[in-house]
Amino acid sequence: MKRPLDRGLIIRLVAVMVMGIAILVTGESDAARYSYDNTVIPENSIPKLDRQSYIFLTEYGRELQEISSMYGVDWRLVLAVMRQESAFDPSAVSYKGAEGLMQIMPSTGIQLASLHNIEDMSNPYMNLKLGVIHLRDMMRDFPEAEGKNRLELAVAAYNCGLTRVQDAQAVAQFLGDNPNSWVAVRSALPLLSSRYEPLHKHIWSSGKPASGYFGEYEQTLTYVENVMQYYNIYANALNR
Repeated sequence: MKRPLDRGLIIRLVAVMVMGIAILVTGESDAARYSYDNTVIPENSIPKLDRQSYIFLTEYGRELQEISSMYGVDWRLVLAVMRQESAFDPSAVSYKGAEGLMQIMPSTGIQLASLHNIEDMSNPYMNLKLGVIHLRDMMRDFPEAEGKNRLELAVAAYNCGLTRVQDAQAVAQFLGDNPNSWVAVRSALPLLSSRYEPLHKHIWSSGKPASGYFGEYEQTLTYVENVMQYYNIYANALNR
């Protein structure tokens, strides 16, 4: 006597076949079709290394690992920052003027280039080097933070600036939270907007945050979330 076929199993098998055909037809995985903007990408949506990351690593993987090792930064974290910043486009330029793979702002680039004897900031290798140095410096600015918190604070500072994050730390500390916890700082960033001026008067003698009011906190929160999700994906896909 034959067993009746499991209808649910049949549906799942058909779905897998359809996905496989789609990948064969397009020549890329679903992950490679994501737009790398400020949209939060679900952590489980990219099960393996996507085509865009693979192409970049084929061309710059060795240099990425060498530079990251030189400055003591996990190269997979650098890869995650780069993916969010430029989607691996060495010619990318933001509306604010940030350039290259690591989207270095001109003022930051000039300062770092002078300190590290770098002349051509537009060169992809040099741009990558400046970005790694800058990310390393951000991590050094949070010596009291530990583990993942330190990475998240550094990534936030890479995006919105060190002084912005320090202002949020001041708010977190005033409210009795841990200023070295990203969860606390994440909650404090929205409180840097001008609508919380009464609170600011109790924290800063000038009556407002040291780096001024901050209204673009949502972009920074999304940025950190995306980078850390990418980092988690790379840490699992590139664990050797």
